[in-house]
Amino acid sequence: MSYRSRFTLFLLAVTLCIGCLIWAPGTASAQTRHHIWFGFGYSNLPSDELKDASIGVDFSNAGNGVLAYRYSLNPQFDLTLDSRGTVSTDKVQGVDLTLMGSFFGPGVRWHPGSNLYVQANFFAVSEHAEAEENGVKISGSESGTGFGVSGGFDIPMTPLLSLPIELNYNYGKPADDISGFGGTIGLAFNFGQMK
Repeated sequence: MSYRSRFTLFLLAVTLCIGCLIWAPGTASAQTRHHIWFGFGYSNLPSDELKDASIGVDFSNAGNGVLAYRYSLNPQFDLTLDSRGTVSTDKVQGVDLTLMGSFFGPGVRWHPGSNLYVQANFFAVSEHAEAEENGVKISGSESGTGFGVSGGFDIPMTPLLSLPIELNYNYGKPADDISGFGGTIGLAFNFGQMK
């Protein structure tokens, strides 16, 4: 099964779970134990390894996405498990090029006050490059380790829903330096009251 197929199945399963949670009885109060959030945004990948002016390739502009679960230990600290990714595309002389970076791993989130948060993660990092021309596709992947730091605001909208707005930096160099800065906006589902 391909990387994209596995990711699509994963997103479908999470979407179904989230749908069930929306209609579950006894939705959460402001002090919640479990959080699932997803978001999309933009990342800049500044490494010179992702650009080649001589052939006109530039992967520095990327879309980003995040799907994450958090478990609140108390009102100040959460444990997290994040799946983050970036996708860059380009086209050179009729060849479609795609560069995908994925970051998956645990972390800790700290809430210093109000709706502000700061988070740090350790990541297993994967880089997947793909070239396609006239239906013929060539691809390759490399793996490594990295880390991420992020921070932002998680703005409550209802007892169940909140709106995370985040700035982040992810570091990883499996083959190329796919590190970058980004901004993400999303939707969080918060449920399970703290005891």
